[in-house]
Amino acid sequence: MVQGENRKVGQAQALPVDVRIIAATHKDLKALTESGAFRPDLFYRLNVLCLELSPLKGRRKDIIDIAEQLLAETCQRLNKPGLILGEQAKEAMLAYHWPGNVRELSNAIERAVILADDGAVISQSLLAIEPRGEQEPEPREEADPSQTSLEDYFVRFVQENEELFTETELAAKLGISRKSLWERRQRLNIPRKKTQQRGRRESS
Repeated sequence: MVQGENRKVGQAQALPVDVRIIAATHKDLKALTESGAFRPDLFYRLNVLCLELSPLKGRRKDIIDIAEQLLAETCQRLNKPGLILGEQAKEAMLAYHWPGNVRELSNAIERAVILADDGAVISQSLLAIEPRGEQEPEPREEADPSQTSLEDYFVRFVQENEELFTETELAAKLGISRKSLWERRQRLNIPRKKTQQRGRRESS
């Protein structure tokens, strides 16, 4: 078989193809090949041009550009035009360590788009990231946002806090309007408790 042709298993005739394969991994394929854990023939077929990218935390000048591109794509996909990143959100993204790299950034942007009102400015609270100093290695107690589904995050937050805050206060904590909170309650089937406390009030 010559280059530029492919023959399916069981067929005698080769078909012309014009493709380019781009593969990505976080593992050392050369070391795996030498240890026998990765097929050498596949490695040498893939290893034509190798580009090494550092983790997102090592490319801070790219974070905002990537985030804005992801925001534009997510707004178009979810039909939520007019959203922009606020300055506090940008500062938080630059200060955050992004253990989940671009996938975590993408999830944070999508979560913010889902929770935001149309045409709103995305705040740090909607991103649900908490920047920390380099001298604080302890992980956060709550679930990693990159591992939590967007709807689960909203449902959990509402259920855990609805007895502490009024609907207006709860919506403010989420960075959305009270109307949006009601609509999402209906869509996600989260009924209000009949004996909901009206926040923390001092008795007279």
